[in-house]
Amino acid sequence: MMSYGPVIDPDLCTHCYQCVDMCPMDVFQAESKSRDIPSTTYVDECWYCGVCVTVCPSQPCAINLVHPLNMRLALKKVK
Repeated sequence: MMSYGPVIDPDLCTHCYQCVDMCPMDVFQAESKSRDIPSTTYVDECWYCGVCVTVCPSQPCAINLVHPLNMRLALKKVK
């Protein structure tokens, strides 16, 4: 399992595949033969734009964006 990227909660996912359709970087991939949750096959291509989170109809959202460590670090203010 990846330590970063979009993570889909299988219990909350409604299998609507809107995240697959709307992702500008095609991070998600859906199996056409089954209605499983979308897989995140190209996590390194993710821009963390949040489109997948915005279009997810599930309440609460089934997608959690886990940012890489270098994107989580905050700059310390210099006095």
